[in-house]
Amino acid sequence: MSFLENPDLAWCEINETLVFLDLSKDRYFRLTNAQNLETLETIDRSAFGRWHQPVALTGLSKWTPPTRSSPAIGFGSFQMAEVARALWVQRWVEWRLAKQPFCSVINDFCRIRDARTGNLPAASNIASCTIRGFEHARLLRTAAERCLARSIALSLCLASRGVRAHVVLGVRLAPFGAHCWAQAGDEILNDSVEEVLRYKPILFI
Repeated sequence: MSFLENPDLAWCEINETLVFLDLSKDRYFRLTNAQNLETLETIDRSAFGRWHQPVALTGLSKWTPPTRSSPAIGFGSFQMAEVARALWVQRWVEWRLAKQPFCSVINDFCRIRDARTGNLPAASNIASCTIRGFEHARLLRTAAERCLARSIALSLCLASRGVRAHVVLGVRLAPFGAHCWAQAGDEILNDSVEEVLRYKPILFI
């Protein structure tokens, strides 16, 4: 099927059902049962895999299944400067997501992160302060329905301090749902392992 060659298309397979994310149109979609079966057969005969994302993004081979959450999520002192920074960057990302195409936001995110990232680990003190700042920010501004903006903002703040973190988008079926989190290696930086394992990754940025 020619639509599979769309350079802005990502997809994953959950229990023999394909879920697609069109970055250029900012939407998820599924196929009819007959189209789903036909597309699975086409994928299995082609160079595509059942988990696919645009080639311009980070390779899927670099994704590691999560096994732990950052200790900084639950422990650490309240630092107003970190909380203010978290809130400001998150609001800026929310504005970008509301005003610009998703693919444009992702491309800018990758460019900024890659230019700023150093070699500091996510377990460093400065990274822990950043992560904890975002957790405390939830007390002032709810994180509900803001997982995408929060995860992008956290990854950008970490990058500015030399820590490389990825943004992962996941989906589930019955009922359909989507979620997003920040991750470094096998460590979740802004959520619990139990929560993110309810979702199948569809995009690894």
